[in-house]
Amino acid sequence: MDYLELKAPDIMKFFELDSLNFKRKIIIYNDLELYKKHIKQFYEYKDYMCADTNDRNINLLSLEEAHKTKAHANMTVKDLKNTILHEFVHICQQDSEIDSIDKDIVWFWEALATNLGNPGAFTKIVIKATNEEINNFNSLSQNYLTAFTIGNYMLENYSHEAILEYVKYPQKLLRDSEEILNNAREWSTK
Repeated sequence: MDYLELKAPDIMKFFELDSLNFKRKIIIYNDLELYKKHIKQFYEYKDYMCADTNDRNINLLSLEEAHKTKAHANMTVKDLKNTILHEFVHICQQDSEIDSIDKDIVWFWEALATNLGNPGAFTKIVIKATNEEINNFNSLSQNYLTAFTIGNYMLENYSHEAILEYVKYPQKLLRDSEEILNNAREWSTK
């Protein structure tokens, strides 16, 4: 966990957090079927899923179990560490949210987590998906690359304060999301 201790302060600084709201656990699943059962409490399991913070802890597949999936058959220890950082970004975002909405804007959560937690795992792409497709994130082809690109756009074109406002008050993000996605799509072609 030295890796997390080394990187966590920068992530917490981004969210302007001095500490987490409460202690979290890192739960490692040594059984893929048990992890699938855990995920199905929240939404349909997809092969690319290997970690989550749905219960406000960091849950992830062990390296051995991740290797049993198509998406993570070649996962390395470094990838696993980066996945923990990715999930830690989600934890910080959960702790920063002041108001909440019924359903998270998943592309935004993943935009921040891919850019702050494990940016080396992703590359910018030309966004071809419609806003409706992006909002249906778990069914979106190239979903994490799309989110990473949207996050790149936002981090380059919005102030830190504006992004934190979206984190704290997702209703504002919901109001502005169509414009953000349209602008990110155009920006991605340059």
